[in-house]
Amino acid sequence: MLSARLCNGKRGETVVVPADPAISDDDDDEEEEEDEDVEDPHFSPPTLNLDIPGPSDIGPSAKRKCMQPAVEVLQVQDDDSENNSEDIDDNEQPAPQAETITKPRTSATRQTTWQVDLDDTAVPEYQHPPPDYIATPFQYFMRYFGPKVIRHITYQTNLYATQKDMNTTFTTSDDEIMAFLAILIYMGIAQLPSVEDYWAMETRVPQVANLMSSKRFRLLKSVVHFNDNTQIPNTSDCFFKVRPLFNYLNAAFRREPQTPKQSVDEVMVAYKGKTAGNLRQYAKNKPDKSGFKLFARASEDGFIHDMVLYQGKTTIEAHGVPLTPEQKALGVTSQIISVLASTMSCRITTAIFADNSLTSLELVRYLREQNCRYMESSKEMEIKPVPHGTCDDGVLAVRWKDNKTAMKYGSDTNTREHVSCPPVTQSYKANMEGTDKNDMLVHLYRTPMKSKRWYMRLFAYAIDVSLTNAWVIYRRDCKALGVNGLSLKHFRIQVFRDAGGKGPVMPCPLTSSSSPVAGLGTVADVPKPVRGHRSHTPIEAVRFDVSLFHAPVHTNRQTCKFCSRKGNILRSNVVCRVCKVHLCLNADRNCFIRFHEDVA
Repeated sequence: MLSARLCNGKRGETVVVPADPAISDDDDDEEEEEDEDVEDPHFSPPTLNLDIPGPSDIGPSAKRKCMQPAVEVLQVQDDDSENNSEDIDDNEQPAPQAETITKPRTSATRQTTWQVDLDDTAVPEYQHPPPDYIATPFQYFMRYFGPKVIRHITYQTNLYATQKDMNTTFTTSDDEIMAFLAILIYMGIAQLPSVEDYWAMETRVPQVANLMSSKRFRLLKSVVHFNDNTQIPNTSDCFFKVRPLFNYLNAAFRREPQTPKQSVDEVMVAYKGKTAGNLRQYAKNKPDKSGFKLFARASEDGFIHDMVLYQGKTTIEAHGVPLTPEQKALGVTSQIISVLASTMSCRITTAIFADNSLTSLELVRYLREQNCRYMESSKEMEIKPVPHGTCDDGVLAVRWKDNKTAMKYGSDTNTREHVSCPPVTQSYKANMEGTDKNDMLVHLYRTPMKSKRWYMRLFAYAIDVSLTNAWVIYRRDCKALGVNGLSLKHFRIQVFRDAGGKGPVMPCPLTSSSSPVAGLGTVADVPKPVRGHRSHTPIEAVRFDVSLFHAPVHTNRQTCKFCSRKGNILRSNVVCRVCKVHLCLNADRNCFIRFHEDVA
């Protein structure tokens, strides 16, 4: 909550107070209108905002009050207010019991000075502590999708396969699940129309086809599981199928340092199937309009620290965070925001930014009691004539009526003049997009996951948000050390190479503690030659690195990379386990030694 006192100029003071204590500031009329446009017979959107009293909860008099603005405006004149008066429309009807003073219009131009309450402690700027070294992208990813998550998926997948067929011989391992994840990660970069295209002769992708067969991949995709189905009768959690996965991720995300400016917003995970029932929601203003709704809290640079899977009245109960008596008195939407705020590391030095659909006056007052600043936008204030705003009981109401540019046409000078924008408005516009930034990064290389099982789309989102969060922390470390980092695409490729054991990873010039060949595979990972394609060539940093174990390994016969020339092709059964190229090693020729000598 952001508290402030208003102008010290010659204008009259404006006090914004609720017209009725029972009236909430939540406004979901637009959401209800959007739900009426949905033609999907299986879609069952919520019909009411639970933070606003419904028709069955209020009497006729209360219904009439709800038709009035959520705040009433009390005008208090100063001694000098006769010459400097506010413009008020004579046709505007005031809220009940509100005193309105009609003042004559004036064409005199007044300079408005916006001032933040001096009693409030300024929100500190975030300073990321520089790390000792830059780890590999795979290590950043494993902070969240770590060995504990992989072991859980392996165990639940084997259990699910046994539950489906007691006589099955199927079994999987942690390494195979990691390879399965690697394929999904690469598919998010090189997207093809269908999964079969990655193994088809015309569109074959060696990075995927050499790692796992098409038949095995489809089998894993059909049985991969995340929770024990036998426990479903004992729970009311609609997201029971993926709940352990998101619990792991939330616990890992909360451990990361947060910035003082946090944004809270809705996130839609795209899903158009019809097997999810009422879990599928609709949001008109989101890139993915139909799918699963999540409420997320993110730092200003796009790192998501906490996520709440929305499922109606049982959302908080399934999320697992206990509510205080004060939180239980709030509406469902306000409870979700308060729970996201309760997991912050430091509330006193943190400001939360949210839009109007996630706000109520009771929520603002609750967060103010928790010494947390809350800033939101109001659609109602943009439509109805509300004065510039004053502070009442620690709640500040501000309306910025101009467009995005701070220029205004002056009727006296017939020119465009600069208008001072309130700092609170500038701060809101600059810090509201943390959640949207993460959502944009996720959509750049989204993991494809078409399946009849609705929760598989959430599994794909869990991979993407883990990769995005890992990249944000990686960029923080790079910035703290003053070095240039990898782009999100190359970061994702490096994670794929390490996760799939695809041979030596291109050494990152920023790494200093880990070997660039971490995650080496076996000789079976040597890329097979394809006619018309350039053969595999290791980079010089790996080829001439004497600290690596360049050992010869006997394998199938292929062309020597060092001594073969056009018209004089020589073949060898020896391959370097690091460089992954075939080299002659016999009594006549020792290309293995000559290939690794740095003659320069």
